[in-house]
Amino acid sequence: MCHKNRLIGFTLLEILIAIFIFTLISIIMMTGLHTVFNNQIVTEKKADKMTELQRSFLLISRDFEQAIDRPITNAKGILESTLVGTPRMVALTHAGVANPEGTLQRSTLQRVQYHLDQTALIRETWPVLDQVPKTQSNKRILLNSVTHLQFEYLDSTGKFQRNWPPANTPDAGFPKAIRISLELKNWGKISQLYLLPGKPFEKTPPTN
Repeated sequence: MCHKNRLIGFTLLEILIAIFIFTLISIIMMTGLHTVFNNQIVTEKKADKMTELQRSFLLISRDFEQAIDRPITNAKGILESTLVGTPRMVALTHAGVANPEGTLQRSTLQRVQYHLDQTALIRETWPVLDQVPKTQSNKRILLNSVTHLQFEYLDSTGKFQRNWPPANTPDAGFPKAIRISLELKNWGKISQLYLLPGKPFEKTPPTN
């Protein structure tokens, strides 16, 4: 009788071995799931960063491609050229601001500036072209974790200048193109070249 019960039952040692095997398999499965989950998070973060980059470059491209010859008066009362650029900053006037059927009390032109604020690439705009001391700008962060930013300006001879307009050619008009070099943390270096209009548009009367 006892021998028959032994055949259909389990010893304590067999139960412990079974529990050990089950635990080991569970640990392996959990480790695998954890790895898959972490990889998915990393992939999603990279996809979000890529979307952010593409959106920023598209916005910059639209502003540069619609550059227009319209100097402005800044908040200090100083006349600024249509396009002013240094290695760390570029400001210009561009067209293309939406104003459906002219119902809004604003110009279709806009002054925009791109610059680096610590580790953030900033797009700064103003509600009017010719400003007064109380004119408030709007700042938007396009990219974070920017460790390096440099603008370069391609002149008519095919050479890149560090500043625009060049010191020896104050009435140079638009550069042929602007190159932006970025270095992002954990992404490395990225360079984009943006063409500007072949020649300045006809001057547009001041409109706020």
